Amino acid sequence: MNGEIVSFGQIISSAFENIKIENAENSITVYNEWKNILCRIKSKSDNSSEGMNLASHSRVIDIKNGLLIAEADHPGWIELLQLHKKYILNGLHMKFPELDIKNIVFRLKGTYGAFSSAKKENEQEIQKKIKLRIEREEEMLKKSGIDTSYSQKTPEKKEIPPELKALFDDLKQSMLTNTE
Repeated sequence: MNGEIVSFGQIISSAFENIKIENAENSITVYNEWKNILCRIKSKSDNSSEGMNLASHSRVIDIKNGLLIAEADHPGWIELLQLHKKYILNGLHMKFPELDIKNIVFRLKGTYGAFSSAKKENEQEIQKKIKLRIEREEEMLKKSGIDTSYSQKTPEKKEIPPELKALFDDLKQSMLTNTE
């Protein structure tokens, strides 16, 4: 920092200068249309307000690359939304053809699955990294004079005395043949 005093108004202005008003208005329009589309859903069951219930228990989270993320506050609502997914997609295509929404993904409220471009490492790469780290640590221990041979030793198996083994064999036979 250069020691310059900046007013709080300037900080707020600089934080919001990259946000376009059109984008904010479009997101409000999509959010409202989501509610309208859901409210038009009519159920074949006795519940005539299913669409209104779906609208009050779900919301749009994000739209990116033709994928819309919607959130619901209970797994049951997600199931119902998935039943009406085709209807909802058709409604969004009619209202917002420029968004080119190809699919809807639902998540439970409180979970934070989001769009990610990070690649996951496969098992072999992880094993290589672990092996390399162990080798480095053993090398550091050897340099410091600490014996690392304990990691390669395997425990020796001890034989049971023949008298004890005979007793266990007799017990085993009596358990297998005794049907009383």
